[in-house]
This record gives sequence, C-alpha cells and structure tokens, in this order.
Amino acid sequence: MEIKGALKVCLRWIYPDRCALCAAINRPPICDECLAEITTLPSQVRQMGSGPLSTAYSLYPFEGRAAQAVRRLKYASEKALAAPMSAALRLAYDENDLEQFDVIVPVPIHATRRSQRGFNQAELIAEALPSGKTKTAVLKRIKRTKPQVDLTVHERLKNLSGAFRAEPSIMGQSVLLVDDVITTGGTAIACADALVEAGAAQVSILTYCGERSPEDS
Repeated sequence: MEIKGALKVCLRWIYPDRCALCAAINRPPICDECLAEITTLPSQVRQMGSGPLSTAYSLYPFEGRAAQAVRRLKYASEKALAAPMSAALRLAYDENDLEQFDVIVPVPIHATRRSQRGFNQAELIAEALPSGKTKTAVLKRIKRTKPQVDLTVHERLKNLSGAFRAEPSIMGQSVLLVDDVITTGGTAIACADALVEAGAAQVSILTYCGERSPEDS
C-alpha cells in the first residue's frame, strides 16, 4: 500500500490535476472559474411538437465553456469531464422529476465510431443517473452515417433514416434518452422513431447542452 501511495504522489507530481477547459493546474476537471462562465438556459424544457419525441430537457446553451466541454469530451477524449457533466445531468433529472420515466437510454453510436473513439460519451454522462433504469441494449445504431455538422435539417433527417433499431422489450414503457447535446434534434428524433416503432409509450431526452428558444434571445 505504501508503494502504491508513493506512486500516486509521483504521478500527481508529474501529471497534476488540471481543468480540462482552461488547463489551470491543480484544479478539478471543470474549475470554479470556468464553471462561473457557464450559464443555464432560461428555458430548460422544450416541447418538441407532434412527432415521436415529446420533450427535450437541456441544461446549458451550446456555446462558450459548456460547448467546449461537449467537444473536448467527445473529440479530445477528456473523459475527466464526464463526472461533472453527469452530476449536472443528475441535478436536472431530480429537479425536473424525471424519475417518472421507466427507462433511461444513452443515445448509441455506431460500433465503428465507438471502436475509434474508445467510448460513447452519452453513456459516460449518464453514469450518475439511476443505474437500475439505465439500459444500453434496447437501442442500437445499426447504420453508420456521415457527420451531421454541415447538413441541413432535411439532410440530417434523411441521413439518419433507418440508423437505429429498438428492441421489443421497450413495449409500453416511457423512455428518457440521454445525450451530450441536442440542436436540430435529428438524432434524437431518429432514436425516438425507432423506440416508438418498437412500442415505446413516450420518448423524451435529457441533454447537457441545447439550443436557445426564440423567446430567450
């Protein structure tokens, strides 16, 4: 134990803890200064209309430090960010009474992308949510799609058509999807389509970042 303890001290000296956003040394993954720059969305609940996805719950606008956290977790493999992001989601889960949902499903990524990245960021940020409700096997991404970034809303929906498949075990259950960000909602709607087709009674989504509604601007 003494050797292990000494090794940990040495590693911390060589590789000190740092903020994954501003790189300040001897700070948590999201330091207090960066956290102070993150503002919550004025309207954290967005009704999604008459489609398969009923409601989106989002904590922060997809801008500034919050957007940086999403990008650095996903594209720079800064997995230390997952814990504080997940803790924020758990707070929103409790404050919005989302325990009403039967099942929590992290939005899946294709097996090829998971192999390249080494993880699914949606699963990591869902870890603070009730583990007994979290199920990753009921929804699969069966089609590899091109990146959504430069596509129009119509192109995004077409790109994601048939990309997901849900298991019939979801029949009659209400589902809370979890993801890092929702913008146009294309991915979430495609997931909801597959879940409703498999018999899900209701589908909503909880995300770390989302878009501002028109009345917020």
